[in-house]
Amino acid sequence: MNKNILNALEHPQNALILFDYFHYSDWTFRVSDLAVDYDVLGTFVDSSTPFIVEYALVKVKSKDDLRGLLKTMVNHRNVLGIDEVKPLNSTYPRLISMVVRGDYADSTRYRAHILGGFEVNYSTSGGVEHWSFLFPSDSLVETFIGIISGNGEVRNVKRMSINTEELVAGMVRNRARLLLTSEEAALLRIAHRRGLFSNPKRVTITELARELGVSESTLSRRLNRAIRKLISIALDDDSPHVMPNMQ
Repeated sequence: MNKNILNALEHPQNALILFDYFHYSDWTFRVSDLAVDYDVLGTFVDSSTPFIVEYALVKVKSKDDLRGLLKTMVNHRNVLGIDEVKPLNSTYPRLISMVVRGDYADSTRYRAHILGGFEVNYSTSGGVEHWSFLFPSDSLVETFIGIISGNGEVRNVKRMSINTEELVAGMVRNRARLLLTSEEAALLRIAHRRGLFSNPKRVTITELARELGVSESTLSRRLNRAIRKLISIALDDDSPHVMPNMQ
């Protein structure tokens, strides 16, 4: 788990900041005319490595939008490499899983990281970046905004004091909604409500499989797949899909 969130958990009340950012020096500002929604599901940030890794879910409206996005990213100095472009469906609008390596020099994420900030959420669309970070103090928030204002324009800033444990629980729920399929989420809800996870159990997996009209082995396989995703979210927050190859 990210060391900055461990630091945040030591402070019951932290400063949460949400804002929009027109990052004039980044590739995100140069795709404002494309129909692209870029949502980051996880990151790998470690100053001992020469790059930052983003694991993103991208939605593009058309083939031209996808082509324009990739061309802009590949040719921008802030993008060191694109390690994965994996379509998740066959029609447009198309969902795509991407793994992107970025530079530290102009990174909003890294600037928050070195100040002890923890990234809660990041997405970009229409040339505007949407960020939220957790900081141990209001003074660090002010420092951070001052730093990033040198490369762009910060707008629509919202600040609040928040209970960290509640925030982390909410982040796990949001991440689960992104990574679980609708069928997996529904199956977990049914199993939970019927008491499969209770102690003692109120229903066995054999009984639940019979109720759902599937074999016991099929139900076990589907539950195990969904539960593995939840465990990866809870225990490996920085990289929900794969860790980068550091060799």
